[in-house]
Amino acid sequence: MQIGNTELYQIRNGKINPYQDRASIFVKLESQNPTKSIKDRMVYHIVSQARETSSDETTFVSASSGNTGTSLAYFCKQFNFDCIIVTNTKCSEEKINACKEHGAKVIVADSNASPDSDEHYQNMAINLAASNKNYIDLNQYGNKQNPESYFQTLGPEIWEQTEGNLTHFVTGGSTCGTIMGVGKYLKGKTSNLEIILADPFGSSISDFVVGREVISNLGSYVIEGVGKDSIPKLLDRELVNSVITIKDQEAIDMCHKLRSYEGLNLGGSSGLNIMAAVKLASKLPKDSKSKIVTIGCDSGDKYQSKIYNENWLKSNDFSSI
Repeated sequence: MQIGNTELYQIRNGKINPYQDRASIFVKLESQNPTKSIKDRMVYHIVSQARETSSDETTFVSASSGNTGTSLAYFCKQFNFDCIIVTNTKCSEEKINACKEHGAKVIVADSNASPDSDEHYQNMAINLAASNKNYIDLNQYGNKQNPESYFQTLGPEIWEQTEGNLTHFVTGGSTCGTIMGVGKYLKGKTSNLEIILADPFGSSISDFVVGREVISNLGSYVIEGVGKDSIPKLLDRELVNSVITIKDQEAIDMCHKLRSYEGLNLGGSSGLNIMAAVKLASKLPKDSKSKIVTIGCDSGDKYQSKIYNENWLKSNDFSSI
């Protein structure tokens, strides 16, 4: 079981990155982890430490848009723990089924629930974890071990694979563990690096980062595992240099282009990240020789019923390329 040491893949097709005279774009392929997502790094880091002081009666609980849930279910099965995942109706069928296949109990909340209501999936998980002394809340949205896991693993890998020669790091945030952990590590290595948050239209995170009034628009975007209807506790906006917002259709189009022209089978948050990297490249000076690194968060296998499904695209008024 290998976690991390994933490939750093360079986008070479001009139909993906037509600005190669300005910037090279590299994608960390986190779909190469055991459950095909970046969340394996964080979940393994937290669970492997917690099990040192946990009893056989321990049950881990986590709110998740699906990938953390799948990772937690997988590692709980490895370590003989029970597991309860609380997600919402936005989560793909594939990710819900993966959680169940690894032995987790899955509770599906209404994705339209208000962030401050008990029916919101994050609050449901918090309340559930507090209801039993044998329950441990993974608490990916507030657990400092989340960014710590990426500071210790993903940041150093990117630095080593680029030989320290990168100018921009671009990624989305939901818990914001990745952008905080990697960003802190890389900025500790060089002050010349820019950290860019990629965020879907409708997310509250980008408004907070740029200092606008935060208004929750839950349900206004469909891309999973990125963006938020509330401000993540782990987010330090001072670490972020700028924000690029991406529309659902742009992220979906990028996923299909990546599959067609690069042979990469990635999920919607990866499409959003790479689209943001391309938009960034378009704004850079010609011959700037910039090097942009972004994240391929998970596998497109998790979204065959959604962004790679013609019927789903049509029913949600999206076009396909």
